Amino acid sequence: MCGFLGEISSTLLEPTAFKSLLDLSKQRGPDQQGLWKDQICQLGFNRLAILDVSEAGKQPILSPSGRYALVFNGEIYNYKKLQVTYNISASNLRSSSDTEVLAHILDKDSIPEIAKQLNGMFAISIWDTVLKQLTLIRDFSGIKPLYYGMKQEQIIFASQFDQVFKHSLFAKKELRPDAMKSFFGLGYMHAPDTVFKDIFQVEPGALVVWDFNLKQIVNKEYYYKWQVKEELLDTASKTKEVFKSSMHEVIKGQLQADVPLGTFLSSGFDSSLISAFAKEENPLIKAFTFGVDSHGKYDERQDAEAYAAILNLNHETATVQEADLLAIIDAHFKAMPEPFGDYSSIPTYVICQKARKFATVMLSGDGGDELFWGYPRFRTSLNQAHWFQYPLWSRKIILPILRRLKQKLPWGVQMFPRFSDWILNKQVHFSDIHRFMPKTNFTDSVYKSYQYNSSLKKEEVLQYLKKNEFHAHMQRVLKKVDLASMSHSLEVRVPFLDKEMIAFSNRIKSGFTIDHDETKIILKSSLYDYIPKEIVNKEKKGFSVPIASWLHEELKEDFKHTILERPFYGAEHVDLKFLKITIASFFNKNSSVDVWGLWHVYAWQKWAIHHELV
Repeated sequence: MCGFLGEISSTLLEPTAFKSLLDLSKQRGPDQQGLWKDQICQLGFNRLAILDVSEAGKQPILSPSGRYALVFNGEIYNYKKLQVTYNISASNLRSSSDTEVLAHILDKDSIPEIAKQLNGMFAISIWDTVLKQLTLIRDFSGIKPLYYGMKQEQIIFASQFDQVFKHSLFAKKELRPDAMKSFFGLGYMHAPDTVFKDIFQVEPGALVVWDFNLKQIVNKEYYYKWQVKEELLDTASKTKEVFKSSMHEVIKGQLQADVPLGTFLSSGFDSSLISAFAKEENPLIKAFTFGVDSHGKYDERQDAEAYAAILNLNHETATVQEADLLAIIDAHFKAMPEPFGDYSSIPTYVICQKARKFATVMLSGDGGDELFWGYPRFRTSLNQAHWFQYPLWSRKIILPILRRLKQKLPWGVQMFPRFSDWILNKQVHFSDIHRFMPKTNFTDSVYKSYQYNSSLKKEEVLQYLKKNEFHAHMQRVLKKVDLASMSHSLEVRVPFLDKEMIAFSNRIKSGFTIDHDETKIILKSSLYDYIPKEIVNKEKKGFSVPIASWLHEELKEDFKHTILERPFYGAEHVDLKFLKITIASFFNKNSSVDVWGLWHVYAWQKWAIHHELV
């Protein structure tokens, strides 16, 4: 895993200024730094050496013909297969890195065709010195970030948001109120948007081409197509066997590394399953478990230790005390190159810090809930979707009557005209967002991600919910893990988001809430082949913190100072009077105040202050 920076301009930055921006991502790649430039393109790279840790694997790298200059962040798991496919002789390679194979392939095929064949997690920048075109490619799951800014006939591109907005080209920054509102509601910047005008994110599975001669984007395409072909019944034994066979191949590909590698092991199904498969492929692999406190409900060590014993895993445990979390909150905020409001990033930050002492690469269980219908909210959404076939006015009459008859029905069903509006609202963690920012809406891309125009049959709703989670909520999870892990030069790989595993998920015909009521039925039945069903913890714990208590007590003074006593960044776009009333209500112990929304505001101000935007 690495970090890069590039610019294409008739007036490139001076070397000292460019290196200063490049150094902002040095924690992503502390092992080596490389630079390359021609008359109009300048590339910089910070390397975290994973495959071939020698100097032979450094970047930027040129294709053999010299036509293409490449910087690449991430891993391509199928690079050895591509080496065979494109008939690249080992004698022509000076390293054993995936980057060099990719550089050779660039001379042999078109970039869009190459992108379609890649399996991995990656952000790739390719400068064509002949056509004077830049191509930016982001992996299909959105695991690795990729930002770019265009202004005054120039383009800047980088692994981190701050490397772009701190470029002199953006000395004068203009906030986008619609993207601000999306952030305050969702807690992260939803691709392709950012909170600044003229700065964007490459979307997952997208390819963007910018032409120097025309000074504009000349192509934007989605090289990865989300394709559903339901043919495997989720309750069939054959389906489980296909899953296990596929996952073994995925894990085998993701265990490639020339540095220490391990797995995160919690009390949940997903990480336990990843650890079990990894153990079969590499008997010496080490698993790591971190309890958020020694006695609280977030401590997963006891369950994980039992699983590790059954799996015969080499197991490390550590405890993160509440005091440890409070002590690093400011350091955690300072490590954020962009605004990010999911407070579970705090324990994730500490856990990654501790994991880095043992390994450089970790495998995680992220993506299992999204691809296999694991979240509790899926059940409610599926079982109540049929109500949206009726007009809103009729629901407002009928549902209150049914509640008086003791039927349990969610309030959202009678509040929102469309099913998709209700699903979006479930992900908005600032219930009063429309009073806080009454003059604007969310970005068009947010509404597009939640759009649903098909029937309300459960079979179709199931597929919509999965795709929506993949392109929306999961992006916040992946951003959290990337920001926290790369702050400590730790690479986190995500086997469930391998191209082959996504394809398998899209072959499943699920009977969830139709023929059965079991979430993640394939993953659970597979795990029971390794760990007895009766000892598997059924309660999902996850990483969290007592955020309401902290804001009322330990963080109260800093919270009030940061929001109420410092200039508010973007004050012209929000209702500060309403915010002050809401905060006062919160400290008067009004339980209806959405504490997560207040944390989004706190995180926003912390980011703005740290980056000297106010």
